[in-house]
Amino acid sequence: MSVKEVLEAVRTLSPEERAQVRALLDTLPDVPRSPEEEAQARLRAAGLLAGTGRRPASGRARQTPVKIKGEPLSQTVVEERR
Repeated sequence: MSVKEVLEAVRTLSPEERAQVRALLDTLPDVPRSPEEEAQARLRAAGLLAGTGRRPASGRARQTPVKIKGEPLSQTVVEERR
């Protein structure tokens, strides 16, 4: 049975039957897809994590370097740390 067929079948149920289905679905455990997601689920359950943001698939946006006058900035930083 496909998800679409299940949804159609649920739509034909009475409000009481829908409530039973909803309660049953709420008792089913979530199946994390990775160890990281499993750890996040445990942290959420313990109240230590409110939510996680997803990183964009493309990573960080390309940034263009800023031109500065004088010696390279990395050299300036190295000298100031001495």
